[in-house]
Amino acid sequence: MNEMIKESVAILFCYAIKLDDKDCGIEKSLFCRFMGQNFDCDSEEAHQLFEKMIEDEYLNIDMHLSIISNALYTEPYWKMSILKQLNHIIFKSNMKDEDYEFFEKVQQTFFNK
Repeated sequence: MNEMIKESVAILFCYAIKLDDKDCGIEKSLFCRFMGQNFDCDSEEAHQLFEKMIEDEYLNIDMHLSIISNALYTEPYWKMSILKQLNHIIFKSNMKDEDYEFFEKVQQTFFNK
């Protein structure tokens, strides 16, 4: 899978984790498992990717949503898989209105083209 897509998905998940100060320890295992299964990251690479992305500020999440959506335009299964994992991350702890609004934004970006 393309490195740009991998990075954008990592940013998407980390953005959702940081959106309402979720417990990174709880979410990290979900993140690492998904990245390993879908982007062939070994455990160390997934952990490093998580640490890098969780520390950075992502002011343009819309750009990364667009990258994912455009790259997976003909891959609805992949988009649904990402949404499913995003839902797990959001639902895992401290769910707030902002989480639901963000999920809806991602869903609309992926499927309303």
